[in-house]
Amino acid sequence: MDYNPLKMPCDWNVARKHALARRTAPDTKVHHDDDDDEEPKKPETCPCCGFEIERKEIPYCDDIKSLKFLGAGFPLFYNFLKFCILLLCLQSLVAIFNVLSNYDGEFCQQQTLNTISQQMEPNCQESIFLQLSIANKLNNSEVVVFIQKANLIMLIIMIILLQLFRRHQKKLDNQIDESQLTPSDYTIMVTNIPKTLNVNYRWELTNLFQNYAVSDNNFQITVTKVVLVYNITEILTEEAKIQTTLQKKKISLQTSNMNYDSQDVRDCEIEIETSQKRIKDLQDEYFWTNRQFSGIAFVSFESEKMKDLVLSQNTHTLFDKVKTFLYSGKTPGLDEMELQWQSQKLFLEQAPEPNDILWDNLATLTQDKIIARIKGFFITLVFQGITYFIIYYLSIRCIRLIQNEELEKRRIGVDDKEKIKKIQIISFTIASTIVLVNKLLIEPLMKWITKVEKISTNTKFQISYANKLTIALFANAAIVSYVIDILIFSNVYGFGGFMYNETLIFIMNAAIAPLIWLIDPLSLFKKLQRDYQFSKGNGSLLTQREANEIMEQIDYQLAMRYADIIKTMWLTFFFGTAIPLGVFSSLIGLSLFYLVDKYNLLRRRTVKENISQQLSWQMINMLEFVVLFNPLGNTAVSIFLNQKFDIYSAIGVIIGLSFQFLPIHRCIEAMFPVKNFEDPVSYTKAQIEFDTDYDRENPVTKEKAIAEYSLQLQGITQEKKVEYQIMHEDHY
Repeated sequence: MDYNPLKMPCDWNVARKHALARRTAPDTKVHHDDDDDEEPKKPETCPCCGFEIERKEIPYCDDIKSLKFLGAGFPLFYNFLKFCILLLCLQSLVAIFNVLSNYDGEFCQQQTLNTISQQMEPNCQESIFLQLSIANKLNNSEVVVFIQKANLIMLIIMIILLQLFRRHQKKLDNQIDESQLTPSDYTIMVTNIPKTLNVNYRWELTNLFQNYAVSDNNFQITVTKVVLVYNITEILTEEAKIQTTLQKKKISLQTSNMNYDSQDVRDCEIEIETSQKRIKDLQDEYFWTNRQFSGIAFVSFESEKMKDLVLSQNTHTLFDKVKTFLYSGKTPGLDEMELQWQSQKLFLEQAPEPNDILWDNLATLTQDKIIARIKGFFITLVFQGITYFIIYYLSIRCIRLIQNEELEKRRIGVDDKEKIKKIQIISFTIASTIVLVNKLLIEPLMKWITKVEKISTNTKFQISYANKLTIALFANAAIVSYVIDILIFSNVYGFGGFMYNETLIFIMNAAIAPLIWLIDPLSLFKKLQRDYQFSKGNGSLLTQREANEIMEQIDYQLAMRYADIIKTMWLTFFFGTAIPLGVFSSLIGLSLFYLVDKYNLLRRRTVKENISQQLSWQMINMLEFVVLFNPLGNTAVSIFLNQKFDIYSAIGVIIGLSFQFLPIHRCIEAMFPVKNFEDPVSYTKAQIEFDTDYDRENPVTKEKAIAEYSLQLQGITQEKKVEYQIMHEDHY
């Protein structure tokens, strides 16, 4: 393979082919047509990533199952989004009556004594937001009670729908798994392997699993591939040196007017070649001598049935892992029937997909991961506190300004309309600040904190990121406003109060995300970068790898989408009864989000990781908190509006808490299991259809494995070509 990722000047044709290979579209997987008049095609693969260049674009209106080539995570995500829209549609039935009864209310027009001016004034400022909120019917307790009863009925319906949705997601996941062959269908991940033995680990693991992994001697286990995981710290150090030298080379080229023959440029190239050779030597050394072996391996079997049997007969508990950690890898009290190697119990689990693994973090020691998680937790608390005080300080300043304006107005006689206009501007500023802090500060900050945690797979990374981001976004959009406006200032429906500000947050939250994704400033910026580099021609200082990356579309961040959606659902069900306009805003916002986001995924994004179904299950767990947040929000608002405890909301809180603590979905899954059919296709036949594999993603074996896979594809095509020629010779 002639591909050089550090080639300068870069070859833009190679970069364009790489971009085609990384499109969000399945490869054709058709290397020979059944039509007798066509000669077999030779599949062309990208030399840097091993993906086929020829791909078939998915129509926008296709079923979400067509996204199965990206893994189960993406069809499950869009099904999740559609279910959230369904829940909002159902909640809108209550919200319609709520809005109509609010509009007919009279509380806001009634007057009370203003404690500052000592004059009689309307209870609420003149605003459609407050007229359509629950504040306008506080003098009509019968209608408020009816709404609370309707919410309780809707709560029961939601619980039933959530259980049906879990089952539907499970069925969809099984359908995708049955129709899509991936390496993880045949593979397990083995950990706690002794590290420093002078043995052939591949042969030893093959022998161990083929002869000792199952108790049934009549069932033959066949191991097809063993991929070892290494600590690649030395390789990463050399790659960092290369990046430093590359920057020196670029500076030298700029100062020498792009003279590649200058001494400084040649010196840099020699340094880069030395580091590249060092990396190649390290890769070979790791592979052949097992130096830096991490004690982790991926073992693939000839059939999925073999894999499942090995997993079922070699289970472990959390207590086993804790014991092993405390005894530095050894596992005291091992039974002779347990799969072990030198008194170390081998821990087996279902392997993640190859491109779901974060190989840089996989070999990180357990104690280092624990320290990293603790560090991430405290950093999260600190920065969440900082964002809280930013919003708190701004709100305090604005509220004091309102109070000063009120006193000044009474002193000099300023028109009420001018005061209301200023209050609206201030409220808009507060709402805008909350939404923009969430979008521009919290999202990248939580992503950086999650990277600190040394998580080993993209799915687990996305789960951790989504959890942190959801809680942070919800806290800023709902809890901070509630604490400041209601708990501190007791300003629920007054001038610039909670009802008005939170309605603005609802509207902006619903509008900004779809608008940003529609405009897609990241893609526009990347296009400008491409155009700028194209205009330079051979004067571009990009390496081939950098050119490939700049030709790709923007990476798709699934966790960010999940966090936005769940934050919207939590916010809507928390304050939806008090502010029914928020239900309609969120419904419209999520519907637009679905339409725009699906288009972006298919036409303006690159998906580099295979996200498993685990992310979907975790996000369903997060979504189910709406069952608790709905009555909890109703109770919290009711206490400060009516100064009394609402019995129906209290019952809802009890139901919501019970739903969170009782294993309802586990009982239903046990009573009505979803069958998972095994794929009868063998690994040997299926592997040529894999988009990637563990050796093609492993940093130590990647380069060699991609080259071998490309030759394997060409060999298969050649075999089909011979069959084609023989067939036509017989015909003539």
